Amino acid sequence: MEYLKNICNQFQIEQPVLKTNIIASGHINDTYLINCSNDLKYILQNINNQVFNNLKDIISNKVLVTNHLKNEYDKISSTYQTASFIKSKKDTYYIEAYQGFWTLMEYIPNSKTIERAENEKQVFEAGKLFGNFISSTTTLDTDCIIETLPEFHSVPCRFLHFEAALKKASPVRMNHAKQLIDFVYKHKEEMFQLSELKNKNTFPLRVTHNDTKMSNILFNKGDNGLAIIDLDTVMPGIVHFDFGDSIRSICSNTVEDSEDLEQTFINMNFYNIYCKGFASETSMMFTPKEIEYLPLAVKTLIYIIGLRFLTDYLNNDVYYKTAYKTHNLVRAKNQMKLLQSVIENFDEVKAITYSNFNLKNIS
Repeated sequence: MEYLKNICNQFQIEQPVLKTNIIASGHINDTYLINCSNDLKYILQNINNQVFNNLKDIISNKVLVTNHLKNEYDKISSTYQTASFIKSKKDTYYIEAYQGFWTLMEYIPNSKTIERAENEKQVFEAGKLFGNFISSTTTLDTDCIIETLPEFHSVPCRFLHFEAALKKASPVRMNHAKQLIDFVYKHKEEMFQLSELKNKNTFPLRVTHNDTKMSNILFNKGDNGLAIIDLDTVMPGIVHFDFGDSIRSICSNTVEDSEDLEQTFINMNFYNIYCKGFASETSMMFTPKEIEYLPLAVKTLIYIIGLRFLTDYLNNDVYYKTAYKTHNLVRAKNQMKLLQSVIENFDEVKAITYSNFNLKNIS
């Protein structure tokens, strides 16, 4: 792809580009592995301007948090790494070309991504690394981070989008989604609670990643966590956003678009292991109220993603990349089945959470 080489050559890299390969993961952005001479590699990303309309702010957040993490890791000689950004020849961290915004990052060698957790070590390392992200950014003032996607994890906001989609949806799609629509309304009241508590300032604002899925972690060959990637959605938020979404991604027994609903349930062993890793980095810094509502966060974030998939299906698939006509419907069914499993196991979810975070006297 000659145009990708032209884009790379607008950044401050010395070696010529030899080869480009697309990296297929991700619902939103287009990402490429760039191979240069002398075995140098970079990650080139085209940020989706149909989803994000304030790209300069998003890139500013990404660079600020990346640099902060690098400084924190250097202070303690941490084994964790960051994918630092390369400046353009115009001294910016992005370029505008081919009707898009592009960034170039350093490639972290000897690393791999994992779409789905394969063993307990990966789960523990994921919990530890996402927890470390929260703890390492406590020294970064949230006022410095721009809220680029207001109400991104707000159930009331997502519900308004859902009801707007209902009014415009085709009868065929409405009919196919009827059971899901009923399920969404059945659990609406409980799922509004976390947003209401946030709006009452019940929890401290923290720097949150907001897309804490397994594939946004780099591991080494020994399954040790190396780095967190994909900082497009970094914003001020509450820890429940990151905790709940990571459980949704990492502790489900199936991938999010599996049609095998009989096998879609929360893996309680993985949940316990993940909590251990996450708590090892965060339990001493969280308030009792934050810990108390972590179990509700698991329910809420699964609900939000399921609701977003359902809304996009009703809107004829305008947001998420899809491979077939019912892809978003399948995703929505999968998430709501996962939520049903959490509901059925909620007493155990709470017991595991409070034990790992050393919270007592919660009824």
